[in-house]
Amino acid sequence: MKMTGTLIFLTMAMGLVFAVPTFAADDKVHTIRFAWNDMWGPKSRAFQIYRPGGEMEKMIHERSNGRLKMESISRRFPGTDIIQDVAKGKADAGDLHMVYHSGIYPLWNWDEIPGIVNMNPMIGVSEELDIYNDPKVRACYDKTMGKIGLKFWFVTQWDPYNGIWSKKEIKALDDIKGLKIWTPGYLSAKEMKALGARTVSMPGTEAAPALMTGAIDAALMPMGYGYSIGMAKIARYFTRIPISPTRSSVTVVNEKFFAKLPKDLQKIFQEVGLELQQMLNRSTQAGYALSDDALDLAGIKKNELDPASKTEAQKKLKVIEKKWLTLSGKEGRELLPLVKDAANRHRASKNEKSTFCMTVD
Repeated sequence: MKMTGTLIFLTMAMGLVFAVPTFAADDKVHTIRFAWNDMWGPKSRAFQIYRPGGEMEKMIHERSNGRLKMESISRRFPGTDIIQDVAKGKADAGDLHMVYHSGIYPLWNWDEIPGIVNMNPMIGVSEELDIYNDPKVRACYDKTMGKIGLKFWFVTQWDPYNGIWSKKEIKALDDIKGLKIWTPGYLSAKEMKALGARTVSMPGTEAAPALMTGAIDAALMPMGYGYSIGMAKIARYFTRIPISPTRSSVTVVNEKFFAKLPKDLQKIFQEVGLELQQMLNRSTQAGYALSDDALDLAGIKKNELDPASKTEAQKKLKVIEKKWLTLSGKEGRELLPLVKDAANRHRASKNEKSTFCMTVD
């Protein structure tokens, strides 16, 4: 009995001795330097997750028992530079507002192609989230982002660029032809040009005063963002058109930084990302509904194109997919079928149909 007790004691003691180095290594705190541009301010609910003390920082810290620490600094780099700065390791992770990169990195802007997801944003954002959750799509993102030193973390969905703010009523394609219209990025400008408009580029915050002075005739802008910068005080109409039913930011991490994290922290990191994007999906849907109500309260008349114009617009906008495929090349030809297959499987599971139809109250 004494010998047995001694052996048990020695076994436990040896286990403790060998456990010490492992515990010490696991106890290391890994600081994640997070870059974001804080472009939308406090009015955007979705953007609040990135703030110091926000959900992202809290969840990372709590799930890792303090072994992962977020250091979120607003406007550490210009918004358009974050993609390069994370890739180069100047920051460990960052939020990329992809609509502004569609001319340079078109591959990750497939959501600007009309017709992939339902044109009703309340349905479209759910379809889009399932696309991003698809293992084959995520693997393609990791493969292609890895070429520039990035790893996909999670997606942030915003209210869509699917409507035109204007002083003049728009009901037909002829009403769009020749309009001087503000657009946010390369592919969205191509979409409006395909519909006959003349596009104007400037900071989004300048669109409202430009509309007021007549420097532009209209702005392709989300309901929520347009309302927040004062468009409802200047424009009289918001016309939904069959483009960009969803709009996303991609949150990425430096690939080398991620690879150096212990395996258990990598798992926590990825799990937090999946939860955050689900949370943001619900927030975006709620925000869209609130923005819709805000336009009603502001007296903005909501329109959509007449049926004939809508059909013609769909035909004209087919050029956007061809343009995207040309820009994204072989990688785009590999990714797009995966995206469409994921969207179709989502609709099959929900018994939905792909549609350009939009509801107007």
